[in-house]
Amino acid sequence: LVAVTFHHNVQKKCSTACSRHCSAPPKFQLPASPCPQLLLTNSVPSDVQLNEIHSFIGSTKAQFSILDDQIAQVQHTLRRLKSQHAELADLVESHRGVVSAIRRLPRDILGEIFSHYLGARGSRLHSPKALSHLIGVCARWRAIVLASPLLW
Repeated sequence: LVAVTFHHNVQKKCSTACSRHCSAPPKFQLPASPCPQLLLTNSVPSDVQLNEIHSFIGSTKAQFSILDDQIAQVQHTLRRLKSQHAELADLVESHRGVVSAIRRLPRDILGEIFSHYLGARGSRLHSPKALSHLIGVCARWRAIVLASPLLW
């Protein structure tokens, strides 16, 4: 047996035959039909065959229940894995933001970019709304805008 740990120290155990180290349900095998020849014809079943077929149908209820439980378990596992996938994607994306080039730009270059964004005084881009957009991005941008009188 191999133990695999992921997300909050949850452990799954599976056989070494499992190539992806997951707990796969056992291989399902269809039960044998009591009267396979009747499935291929329009013949009328005998009373004995009718009893066998009714018994066969009744005996499959437990198998349906087992399969339904396995489906529910797999769906639960899929939801959990999708949630973990989304959490991991969010974590990676937040770290991508930390290493983005815009974070490493010097203050004076950002100030120059902001002045081009706002345009010349008197233009419709140079407005309190445009300034509030820049100020609302982050504390660093706010400090740069507030420390640059040419932007006001």
